[in-house]
Amino acid sequence: MSVQPHEGRDLASIDADRILYAEDLAIGDWMSLGSVKVTRDEIIHFARQFDPLPIHIDGTESPFGDVIASGMHTLALFASISSRTFIARLALVAGKGFDRMRLPHPVRPGSVLTGSLQVVEVRMGPRKADVHCRYEMVDQNGDLVMTMLGIQVVRRRHPVDD
Repeated sequence: MSVQPHEGRDLASIDADRILYAEDLAIGDWMSLGSVKVTRDEIIHFARQFDPLPIHIDGTESPFGDVIASGMHTLALFASISSRTFIARLALVAGKGFDRMRLPHPVRPGSVLTGSLQVVEVRMGPRKADVHCRYEMVDQNGDLVMTMLGIQVVRRRHPVDD
């Protein structure tokens, strides 16, 4: 299922200097996260260090025609854009995890990847909330290269007593 930015508020429209607390986030809120370009050299460098499989370091016999980014590299690329645009704006306690990460299309050298998110659930607790977001990243052709659900623990602006 694709993130559909028209379903709620664009979080980028909220003053960029304002920290977002759990109470500021609602189901349907969304944000475009920006883009990142990945080079062949970056794919190989990352793979040599963290995921040295042949499809990531040597494209000569790859069924994809060249090297492709590993899933962990794709996740790191997503983190590089989401951390600057969304996560940095949260009254963040910690990341809690990712669910159902999928990589339906490969990330190829020269790809320009664009990320987005949509808030799908906010589970309020007395002092903090678990904020569930659907994250997606597409390439320059509009092909979905990564989708997952992320959970961030976000402080409440006005904690309540238990």
